[in-house]
Amino acid sequence: METLYIMSIFSLIGFFGVIGYLFWQDMQTNSNRYEYLELLEERITHLENYLYDLEEKVTPISSDTKEKIIGMYREGKDIMVMENSLNIPKTKIEMILKEYEQNNRY
Repeated sequence: METLYIMSIFSLIGFFGVIGYLFWQDMQTNSNRYEYLELLEERITHLENYLYDLEEKVTPISSDTKEKIIGMYREGKDIMVMENSLNIPKTKIEMILKEYEQNNRY
């Protein structure tokens, strides 16, 4: 009878050990995932900035068109409305608005 209790205690300790190890391993993979996600977000930001610069170099937009976009932005129109009415890609509109917001931040 005593051996049954002792074996039950050891199996319970083993069970908690396995559960603890699995929990610890899950925590390690989650921390690695968060680091990887932060790295991916940083890379996406760099790629978006590169895309904006490349779009500006490939086909520059006239200052008149920029003024129209900024005017529509001040009126509160959506980017999709600007894209459809002016026939300008969304990335260029976002680039112009981003530049406008950075210049008027200070």
